[in-house]
Amino acid sequence: MSRKAALIALSLVGLAWLGAEMFIPRYVTSPREAREAVLQQDLFTMRQILNQYTLDNHKRPQSLDDLVAAGYLKHVPVDPTTGRNDTWVLKWSRDPRTPGIIGIRGASDPSK
Repeated sequence: MSRKAALIALSLVGLAWLGAEMFIPRYVTSPREAREAVLQQDLFTMRQILNQYTLDNHKRPQSLDDLVAAGYLKHVPVDPTTGRNDTWVLKWSRDPRTPGIIGIRGASDPSK
């Protein structure tokens, strides 16, 4: 009888654990997920700054340092996946009339 009660108790604990996993949101993320979230936010912000610089100055920046020099950034941010600020992958304009940076992605981002 006690063995049957122990199995039932163990089953209830297992079901409670499964229910908690399914219905309670995860607030703790892995370090990799946290870095990816920071990267996505940084990329969004950098793209907005690139657009604003282009609109304000009627030309595209030639480097990320142009954004710092013009006061759009305090410093070039660190890529959270590489830990460095010189690994950003820049997309350049192919139009010779408007040369400069038109996009940015992280070094670990496979999309182009």
